[in-house]
Amino acid sequence: MNASLEKDKGKKRLSWLDFGKAAGILVVLLVHAECSLGPLTFYGGMFYMPVFFVAAGYTFRFQKEECYGDWLKKKAKRLLVPYFGVSAFLWLVFWGKDSLLAGNPGDLKWWSILGIFYSRNQMYANASKPLVLLDMLNAPLWFLTAMFLTYAWYGLISRSKRKYVFLLLGAAGSIVWHYSGGGTFFFLGGIGSMIGYYSQGCLLPWSLEAVPYFACYFAAGEWFRQQKKEKMLGELWCLGMLTVVFLISAMLNGSMNLSNGNYGHSMLLGLAAGISGSFLVFGAGMFLERKAPAVMGVVSLVGQNTLTILCFHMFLFMFIKTGASVLGLSAAVTKALLVLLSLVILTAAGCMVPKIFSQFRSRIFPFSSKNRSV
Repeated sequence: MNASLEKDKGKKRLSWLDFGKAAGILVVLLVHAECSLGPLTFYGGMFYMPVFFVAAGYTFRFQKEECYGDWLKKKAKRLLVPYFGVSAFLWLVFWGKDSLLAGNPGDLKWWSILGIFYSRNQMYANASKPLVLLDMLNAPLWFLTAMFLTYAWYGLISRSKRKYVFLLLGAAGSIVWHYSGGGTFFFLGGIGSMIGYYSQGCLLPWSLEAVPYFACYFAAGEWFRQQKKEKMLGELWCLGMLTVVFLISAMLNGSMNLSNGNYGHSMLLGLAAGISGSFLVFGAGMFLERKAPAVMGVVSLVGQNTLTILCFHMFLFMFIKTGASVLGLSAAVTKALLVLLSLVILTAAGCMVPKIFSQFRSRIFPFSSKNRSV
């Protein structure tokens, strides 16, 4: 997340944007730690994934002279390399623990490998007992492949004069796919029945059916930057309007979980809640940037390392839970430690590891082009 959402090289990072991502990853940790904090987790659940798509749209850049293939390779490096790298690491850990140490090295955990390539936690949104595919504490990684395909789709249509036509058609396709399984689109007659027969709440690999829908969050972020509306988030009338839209749409829509195709009662209300909630969080970041720059500096560090936190927090949870169990800590204390230690340890790791790797590379390859003085 952090790498894919940076400003162009050489430009200063936007602390309020990092604050939005920090708020999003905090809610991710709270949800995965099974914290039930009433309005905080309910309303946080409305924006904690959309905020990353909106932020990515805000920083979206695709120069006319740039080759689409080269541009997409950069996105693959930033998103797919971490996805498959972390997935391979977790697979090796659990294969070693469950198969190698158990004296059964031939058990190669094929189902887990399938889950990695499918990149969805389950195949059907409406299954009462879903068959879990991402079963190695790697369920959060679905986001990386979804973000990559959203970049790929939005980058493909962004140069067209009919970009918004394609955007709306794609979003309509996502909506039809989602609802037709339940027969909602009866007015489509035979076509709707046929789509419903084949979808039945099916979740396609790499969130393929949802990518055009996610692109709408992208478009909101890009529009916000192009229209230079940042100052509006400091005006009370704008914040008030966003708050009203957010609260009403969130209450009407109910809980969302984009990872398994749960959009609440309405995908359109989900868009309204996700976009308005994201801008509200950005506005809060702008306020803190002015009033508490020292606090903002610490929080923005978390926002800069959300990729590390997303990839490894479930793995770290395993060790924290084990330690808490040995110490006999209560469930409430354990949950608090899951969130706080993950933020501290993984933010620190995200800051330190690239520097260590850079120093190691400079020592091993002292004459590489990147290390030569100009």
